[in-house]
Amino acid sequence: MGSSEKTGKLRNTRAFELDLLRGFAIFMMILHHFAYDLRHIFEMNIFSFIDTDWFWAFLHPFFLCIFVGISGICCQFSRNNFKRALKLLLVSVLFSAVTIVADRCFGLECAIYFNVLHVLTVSTFLFAIFDHFEQKKTGSRDSRGGDMVLFSIVLLFIFLLQALPYYHYTIKAGWVSILGIEPHPDYNWNAGDEMGLIPWVGVFFLGVLVGRYIYKKKETLFPHASKTVKKISGPFEWVGRNSLVVYILHQPILLGILYGLHYLGVF
Repeated sequence: MGSSEKTGKLRNTRAFELDLLRGFAIFMMILHHFAYDLRHIFEMNIFSFIDTDWFWAFLHPFFLCIFVGISGICCQFSRNNFKRALKLLLVSVLFSAVTIVADRCFGLECAIYFNVLHVLTVSTFLFAIFDHFEQKKTGSRDSRGGDMVLFSIVLLFIFLLQALPYYHYTIKAGWVSILGIEPHPDYNWNAGDEMGLIPWVGVFFLGVLVGRYIYKKKETLFPHASKTVKKISGPFEWVGRNSLVVYILHQPILLGILYGLHYLGVF
């Protein structure tokens, strides 16, 4: 088989639906940040829905579940999850360093200590360790015993989620937010775009479990998708394939455009 034939086969079998869903989740996140910037940074009296309980209780977690869950599914496709985790670690550390410097030096109030990038880093490392020992012990990435362990991990994080409310606002330490616990009100903790390990590591591992069952062949579930569908989904697929770069760059670009328009008197 020639290289062009191999490339064509890879394009036909690539699970484009995962890129599509991840790209759509990223797109909705960009819309959320756009609305937040206009409402809270430029103090425009619009997009009030982003401050409502239903948005934070349902809509925001829904798209996060898609993004984190898809990331878990994609572990099934990776040959080296340790390498993926190291890449995420490097990016997340640099990302935090830049936002903390911008916060301390320029007063931008944009310090990000632990968010979705960090959650994905920890989750991918944990799965890479699990994957290593599973293959070493069973010689397989899809053992029944491994499935039971993954299911137990998901149940554990569901249990921990139920326990979180008992600890909210009781601990005077900022680091507890990494776990998903709200620090005590007397503790002056100001960090943006936070996301805790609980319950999101559980969501990630649920994605891993789903991937092991429905993507055993590491191929798309829709091999006969029409050209029209692929054409419509193309932009979202591109965002999904480049989600890390888009995530890092979208807010600086968005703010640059909005500040430019504000300077020109557009709003």
